[in-house]
Amino acid sequence: MSPEEWTYLVVLLISIPIGFLFKKAGPGLKRWGAAAVGLGLTLFTCGPHTLHSLITILGTWALIQAQPCSCHALALAWTFSYLLFFRALSLLGLPTPTPFTNAVQLLLTLKLVSLASEVQDLHLAQRKEMASGFSKGPTLGLLPDVPSLMETLSYSYCYVGIMTGPFFRYRTYLDWL
Repeated sequence: MSPEEWTYLVVLLISIPIGFLFKKAGPGLKRWGAAAVGLGLTLFTCGPHTLHSLITILGTWALIQAQPCSCHALALAWTFSYLLFFRALSLLGLPTPTPFTNAVQLLLTLKLVSLASEVQDLHLAQRKEMASGFSKGPTLGLLPDVPSLMETLSYSYCYVGIMTGPFFRYRTYLDWL
């Protein structure tokens, strides 16, 4: 086995018992513990290339905050543009990221575009509610609110699926918490 395969095996073996620890934990420990483990695994496997994931997350969060009504298309353009830049790093003479960094970037792209879609759906439902002139309760499947920066970071770095999947929506993540 190559060193990367051994590292990947270690990451998987570490993740299994951690899941049992979080199974009975409260929402706060799940949110911040899972994010800390995911960030730790990302730092361990990606090293300084973890910065790419942080740039992608911060850029998407800024777009969501600035333009919630059209953030899905903007996040799609942003994340895929950054992914194109990320894939061209070696052509630009910059250090080539590890295969683990590539896996993290691909899954983050899915997560963040999905998050922007969910935020846009929430914004459109709120606008429709205001236009109708009355307020009704929360709609099934919608987010309760636009996630803060810390909530976005905790979702993005949640160790579940950080490198291998499964992909899950932010609403599913909230239900898990």
